[in-house]
Amino acid sequence: MSHSGVQPMETERLILDGIRAEDKEDYFNNISHDRKVLETFICRYAESLETFDFSAYLTAYRENNRLFAIRLKETGRLIGILICFDETETSCEIGYGIGSGYWGRGYATEAVGRFLEYLFSERGFRTVYASFFTGNDASRRVMEKCGMVYDRFSEKELTYLGVERDLTYYAIRRDTDAVLLNGPSSAGKSSIAEQLRGKLGVTAVTVTLDDYLEMSVREPIWEDDVFAVMPRMCGDISAALGKGKMVIIDHVVTSPRIFRALLDAVAGYRMKTVRVSCPIGILRSREEARADRFPGSAEASLRYLYPQDGYDLYLDSGASGPEALAESIRKILRRTSAS
Repeated sequence: MSHSGVQPMETERLILDGIRAEDKEDYFNNISHDRKVLETFICRYAESLETFDFSAYLTAYRENNRLFAIRLKETGRLIGILICFDETETSCEIGYGIGSGYWGRGYATEAVGRFLEYLFSERGFRTVYASFFTGNDASRRVMEKCGMVYDRFSEKELTYLGVERDLTYYAIRRDTDAVLLNGPSSAGKSSIAEQLRGKLGVTAVTVTLDDYLEMSVREPIWEDDVFAVMPRMCGDISAALGKGKMVIIDHVVTSPRIFRALLDAVAGYRMKTVRVSCPIGILRSREEARADRFPGSAEASLRYLYPQDGYDLYLDSGASGPEALAESIRKILRRTSAS
């Protein structure tokens, strides 16, 4: 456990955990004495390490699990911070700062993405806000890469460094934890899932049936074959949800027992269902063009698709491309969150 009582969170290159007394020098160098950081991150400037009152940060934030260190995994040294504040039962706001010597390496996106997962999975928030001084495109890009979207503009909200500042707010709402893309083979679900994952940001992950099966043009995939891999697939879905990921499930469900297995995997979470299909002629031509499926798989999976109706959204991949269809899905997710 970290000093703040929160289990450390890891990414590929970073560790996020509580602030420690021994972080004083790194905090000074990368935050409180870094004028480039303080141009856009609200914090009192510290003139010297000797006069820097670090105890205020330890007592005001650490004990309430509100201030987190961003550390390089290689060295354990603090290079930035994350803050959680203005908490309600269902929402909070976050702030983040990275020492200017570490800009341009993707650390902020990596840290914020993992922090959002923690806030959704461990703290149970449904909405997380963040703001930036209007015109700070670097911070805006970090938020967008993490799946946050524009929420509102606030003119002259505060005065900082003697200047009245406008703030732009972004938000990410997690009233839906998983999206099931169900449809026949060759309907284009994987392409839509790829586009949707890009729109939802780094907190989203795709779990696709194809990764659990051995496809062949010589042997068909039977319902028993699919059901046999469901324990592994559902285990991966449940694990991702438990980490705070938004899970996009790319599947060809052809029986009630397979559908029940998916429902069990997302039990306790909220899932939207999307049926993806297209005219049979297009399915046949796509199957022939991809040349990695047993002939007739697309038509058979369309015939036995389960369920046939009751979806939150129906998409025709023969009428629109993957990007437009992914945007349609994102729109229903945003409407649900705003309701």
